[in-house]
Parts: sequence; C-alpha cells; structure tokens
Amino acid sequence: MSDREKIEQFISHCRRVGLNVTPQRLAVYKAIMNDSTHPNPETIYKKVKEDHPTISFATVYKTLESFEQNGIVSMVTSLHNTVRYDPIVDQHHHLVCVRCKKVMDLNDESLNHLSIPADALKGSQLLNYSIQFNILCEECRAKQ
Repeated sequence: MSDREKIEQFISHCRRVGLNVTPQRLAVYKAIMNDSTHPNPETIYKKVKEDHPTISFATVYKTLESFEQNGIVSMVTSLHNTVRYDPIVDQHHHLVCVRCKKVMDLNDESLNHLSIPADALKGSQLLNYSIQFNILCEECRAKQ
C-alpha cells in the first residue's frame, strides 16, 4: 500500500471513529506509519518535532494513546520499562531481544489458532492475543 493510500485510510478511520484529523495527529501518524522498529513515544516525538518544533511530548504521547484506543496502532510491549507502538494492527506476534530491546514482527499463521484452556480463563472472555518471544538477536549473539 502506498503512503498516500495509508494516509487516506488513516483519515477515513479517524472520521469513522469520531477523531478530528488535526495536523498533530497526521504528523504522528506519518512518523509511525512505515516504522517497522516499533518505536517508543520518545522516538516518535523526536521525529515529529523535526517538522513540528512546537509540538509537545505530552501531545505525541496522548495522540499515541488515542490511536491505540481507536485501533489505529497497537501497543506491542511494555517490556524494558517503555511502551512500544506498532502501525500494524492485524494479529501478528513479536520477537523481542532482551539485550538491545529490538522488536521484530513475526507473522506465522499457525500461532493465530492456539487455544487457551477454558479453566485458565475462569469465566473471562478472550478477546485476542499476541505472542512475544524473548530472544537474543543475531547481532547481540555476535557480540558475545
């Protein structure tokens, strides 16, 4: 999908869920829409600030929270004392390096059909799930 199509889809989604498409929201979305590194709010803030020097970190953070609540981005992990965001909201899983904190997408259809024992839910309803594999990535292994 082209960047233009992603932006049009973003605008359409915002309108559908009742979010105004402000310059700040558009800037935050553009900063994350093609970022496969699963950036944290501070990284996104630094990117946005380059073109929007008056934007605050609080605005970026609140925008990301709003995006997550409205299905525009997904929250990947709060591992390593920071939240990470993913522009891909379709079900997929992640590999997370425990040393360098790199987060990588893992698309494996077989992982999308796991079942959880009913007694583990104890009457709760499973909405969705994401599997996170903690690894030592190739680059970090090479440094050992």
